[in-house]
Amino acid sequence: MKNSNLLVVAAILTVSACSTVNQSAGTGQLDLISNKEAVEKYWVVKRKVAPEYPADAGEKGISGCVEFTLLIDGDGKPQNLMVIKSFPGTTFNKKAYDALRKWQWTPGADNAQKQPVLTTIQLDFTTRKSANHAQAYSACKI
Repeated sequence: MKNSNLLVVAAILTVSACSTVNQSAGTGQLDLISNKEAVEKYWVVKRKVAPEYPADAGEKGISGCVEFTLLIDGDGKPQNLMVIKSFPGTTFNKKAYDALRKWQWTPGADNAQKQPVLTTIQLDFTTRKSANHAQAYSACKI
């Protein structure tokens, strides 16, 4: 009987470890990088700042994007911004970073405790008739 109880407990622990929402060890933050829908349950964008289009890129008719990983902290502010994708090269990185630093979130209905979350955000830079239209749309999945 003891062995069967032990097997049940082991099975429950194994199943609970397979959750799609991962709690980072010791930090109290949820890793929601692969679950955008869950992010919106925890944090709602209160202030979204559009990035300024770099003059050089505009003059050359270049489109692109920058994707970041970031932590939305307990105050609804972005922390630990890290570029994980940038096209083309680093053309838009500074303007994207400057804009995203100004974003703010408010806790969602499911987040009364103001649980910090890890997520990703992509900022797109597009112009009409851009010189690299096809490449930008492919690389950025716009």
